[in-house]
Amino acid sequence: MLDIAALAKLGGVKKYNADEIFFNAGDPGHEMYIILKGRVGVYITSIDGFPIMITELVSGDFFGEMSLLEDQPRSATIGAIEDTIVLVINESNFEQVIAQQPSLAYRIMKGMSSRVRQLNEDIGQLKRGKVEERKAYKLAPPTATKPSAEVLDNSLFPPGHKPYPLEAPPSDDNLLFDREVLCPVCEEKFKTKNVRSSKLRLDKVDNDLRQRFVDFEPLWYLVWTCPNCYYSNFNFEFKQVPEAFHKKLLEQGKQLKAKIRLQFSEPRKLDEVFVTYYLMLQSLQAAGKPNPTEAAKVWLRLSWLYSDAEDEEMFLYASQQALDMFKDTFYNTSRDTSVEQDQRLSLLLGELSMRIGENTEALKFFRGAIARKGGNNTINRQAEDRIRDLKDIILVQEKKEGAE
Repeated sequence: MLDIAALAKLGGVKKYNADEIFFNAGDPGHEMYIILKGRVGVYITSIDGFPIMITELVSGDFFGEMSLLEDQPRSATIGAIEDTIVLVINESNFEQVIAQQPSLAYRIMKGMSSRVRQLNEDIGQLKRGKVEERKAYKLAPPTATKPSAEVLDNSLFPPGHKPYPLEAPPSDDNLLFDREVLCPVCEEKFKTKNVRSSKLRLDKVDNDLRQRFVDFEPLWYLVWTCPNCYYSNFNFEFKQVPEAFHKKLLEQGKQLKAKIRLQFSEPRKLDEVFVTYYLMLQSLQAAGKPNPTEAAKVWLRLSWLYSDAEDEEMFLYASQQALDMFKDTFYNTSRDTSVEQDQRLSLLLGELSMRIGENTEALKFFRGAIARKGGNNTINRQAEDRIRDLKDIILVQEKKEGAE
């Protein structure tokens, strides 16, 4: 049994508030943590770029040991679900801790083995969609609002984009909190809205992998924008910008500030949300992101936002952009991905192709999502269902054309 009192003398005790992040996936790691009190969530990024919680750790559990032992970047994002107290063990005191508490080494090895098994089970349950049926999030009724995001140069948007008089419901405040963020580009601090992910309740997952939450739409708060330099990125990737591109982003920011005046309203307006996503596309371009997946993730979310705004034309436009870029990823980039990840990408490509009427392409991608060995059976079934749906659509179209 671990002697927590003795360990506390060797490692520091630290408190994290609910929804506070210990570290993000990709961050360097030099510490491990033992949970003394509270709960934390382990998050990974799905194929469309959204972080999903795959398991929960409680008092007595530990995390961060792999990065500490192997000096590798963090493999997942860890966030506090509630106020949590942890014991921090770092490189300087790790050997001393093991020497005084040899049972900890055994627990680490045993925990690593069982965690791998548990994560596999949790991921399987998540993908099987074991969620309770709840009321879906709905936008507030349209109101005649004037956007506080004043765009002086409409070149930021593609042709066809228009003002959308929608705003988030006041109830969003219950799932948000103010967070101070240090911009990695201009190194200025700013405050932004952060989602209390621990309180989100998943309702369902759409065929195009969009996650629907009960009475809340996180898409409206997913992109952080620095008000000083206008660098924009998904909140879970905000710090991940190479230093080599800081100068280009700063130069671009000066130009953008002359064209756009952005100040978020309370409640937030959809027009302001659109500005953040298109600023993110500008940031990706300035940062020279070579992977088309990054831009594809933005366009996919833009298609969802246009769908919510009931703009069918822009919904299809954004869907086409997402499809083209995910295709580029699929055909032209080298990917270190698992069979299951490739299945999900094929499934998404099938959905996007089907959405814009490319039924032959859609069939090809849905068939490609079916893996007989090493794949996910749930995805296999979903792809088979979509093939049947698509064949029915094609049959109806053929009958209609024959009647004409």
